[in-house]
Amino acid sequence: MVYDAAPGNDRYLTLLGSKRAAIIFAMTIFATTLVQVLSIPVMAYLGGNTVWGLPLPEPAVIALLVFGCAAQAGSLLLADHRPRLAAAVAVAVYLALALGLSVPSWLTGMYLVIAVAIFLLAARIPALPASLWALAVILVTMGVLFAGLLIEGIEITSTAGFVVGESARFAAPVAGAAALGIWWRVRVRQVALAREEAILAKQEHARLLVEAQRSERTRIAQELHDVAGQHLAGLITLAGAAMAIAPHHPERAIELVGQVRQEGQFAATSLSVALADLRATGAEPVDAGADLRQVTHLAEYWRRVGLPVSLTCVGAVEDLPAVVSSTGYRVLQESLTNVAKHAPGVTARVTLRVNSDALDVMVENTESTDGSQAIPGLSLGWGLSGMRDRVQLLGGSFEAGPTPDRGWRVRMSVPLASTTHDEG
Repeated sequence: MVYDAAPGNDRYLTLLGSKRAAIIFAMTIFATTLVQVLSIPVMAYLGGNTVWGLPLPEPAVIALLVFGCAAQAGSLLLADHRPRLAAAVAVAVYLALALGLSVPSWLTGMYLVIAVAIFLLAARIPALPASLWALAVILVTMGVLFAGLLIEGIEITSTAGFVVGESARFAAPVAGAAALGIWWRVRVRQVALAREEAILAKQEHARLLVEAQRSERTRIAQELHDVAGQHLAGLITLAGAAMAIAPHHPERAIELVGQVRQEGQFAATSLSVALADLRATGAEPVDAGADLRQVTHLAEYWRRVGLPVSLTCVGAVEDLPAVVSSTGYRVLQESLTNVAKHAPGVTARVTLRVNSDALDVMVENTESTDGSQAIPGLSLGWGLSGMRDRVQLLGGSFEAGPTPDRGWRVRMSVPLASTTHDEG
């Protein structure tokens, strides 16, 4: 059986499928019907002691019955494309044999074929026309049978009694087949609609994934431009200044070269972080990014590159909402990067506190011991200003500024109750 998932197209209601399957189905119906139809005349022919009351000889009658059963079963091959014609042919063959040979009692097996034709018809057309077709087939078949028997001269009382009995035997399978076909059509349409909805949902998911990847690439491009690009420009400026003063002030030029080295390390770190994110936006699903569960790795990274980091963590960061945890990690990342840039040689003190109602993050450092000082009111470009906006979107507070001992402090606090509610 074959179903096309497009609603409004009757091809998805095709039941017989391939030609081979349809032929096998028709042959099965033919064999089943033939056995029932030939049981009486074959037994009479083989017995030899029964008076044959038909005008045609036994072989001719049997041949006509075989041909009629084949024609009726063959009509079902039309059901997928012309179901009304198939039903009409099945009824016409039955009436032709019943009245032409005057053997309606032999042909009750043909009711099965008519019922199958009605089922195939009801499975392809709306419920009301299918019900009317079934009713019309019952009335027309029994009406023609009644009229034909009267024309043959059979007494009306006997004819009426016979037709009433046959009507019950005929109407039951036909009506049942119509009801089953109507139910089948409804179920198949529901499956087809569900399949189409699943396809549309999959397409929408793919579209949203592409949009998310495009958005992440845009964010990374912005970060490369505003952060890494800024420091690459600083490298060029410092290198140019060193070259300009080298002939007359070599000591000062060497100091500038040291600053070039520090600026280059910071730019390399920024590029490494951004490019790692960029590699995550390929064909694989976009990762939500690092969060505070990786805070220990972040501290170890900065220790390896020469920035002492003191980490204090109170509470279970694993239980934080994803958006809060990732925002806290980004704030730490930006803060430690700026400590490495603006206060080399100092120790950065990182404190994380996860309370029942808030996440508190603080990064502090003292004045640089090599003469580099924190700059009050420093504009950090897209980095911390972007983090401030993100923290405020979560209903939290963000502070960044100098300390009384000429150091620098970054502090954020995000309430957990409202955030958890929003995510739920």
